[in-house]
Amino acid sequence: MRYRFRSSIIALVAVLACSRVVFAQTDAKTNAQTNAQSNAQTNAKTANQAIYAGQHHDGAVPPHDISGVWMASAGFESSSRIHEPPATFLQPWALAKLNAEPIALRKDLPAGHGGGDTALGTDQDISCSQIGLTDFIIKQKPVEIVQTPQRIFMFFEYEHTFREIWMDGRALPKDPDPSYFGYSVGRWEGDTLVVESVGFNDKTVLDGMPHSDALHFVERYRRPDLDTLELTLTADDSKAYTKPWTAGPIKLAWHPDWELVEAFCLQEDNSTFKKLIIDPSRPHEPAPNSNKADHQADQK
Repeated sequence: MRYRFRSSIIALVAVLACSRVVFAQTDAKTNAQTNAQSNAQTNAKTANQAIYAGQHHDGAVPPHDISGVWMASAGFESSSRIHEPPATFLQPWALAKLNAEPIALRKDLPAGHGGGDTALGTDQDISCSQIGLTDFIIKQKPVEIVQTPQRIFMFFEYEHTFREIWMDGRALPKDPDPSYFGYSVGRWEGDTLVVESVGFNDKTVLDGMPHSDALHFVERYRRPDLDTLELTLTADDSKAYTKPWTAGPIKLAWHPDWELVEAFCLQEDNSTFKKLIIDPSRPHEPAPNSNKADHQADQK
């Protein structure tokens, strides 16, 4: 009986000793996870503070990694877009199409890039249907890049939509179905991501420029430091351009603690902005959802 009691005590001591080891290992693992999360939050905060201050922070750039939330913003955007006037590279029909579009409607057209005489656009409203790939990437709205082995996704906060870039080595299709963002394939050339796109429909513009279905568009992304993404653009179109045009470098800033939110273009909001801001002298018209009483009160 004495021996069995002694054995029980020894077994209990062994269990307690093992429990202390297990708890110690669990505590160490929990502490390590907590420290890792804390360090990640600190690094993100430090990076964001550097961005807001217009400064670069130290740190190695992960190879072939451009993932994260980016946005062209003050201090990081480039004032240089297309360096040549459109008249030097647009074919006559494309230049006529550019000039026929009221400049007030061209929210994606950089200042000073009108092809010639342009109208003010007092009789029309800014249209939500105007879609251009460069407008989604370059405008001051966040874009989140997510990389997978087969594809790169670009999620746009504006209009809450996305594009995909195939990274599996496939070639560009010979006869793609026309679309707003085109069909894109990518590859790495050193530290530069080269994205080629074809298959754009004729309802889009790129950096404000009209194009045809023969457009071949190339984007080059390079990350010189942790908080900067540089982008250059090249467009070639045998039906619309007399020679290729190039734009950039355009700089986008990294925002490690940002999350995308919903942001949709509402025609009613754009129309109101057009009437009150762009052309305040234009007679006020009631919004589609306003009632008759409001309209009568406004007329008084």
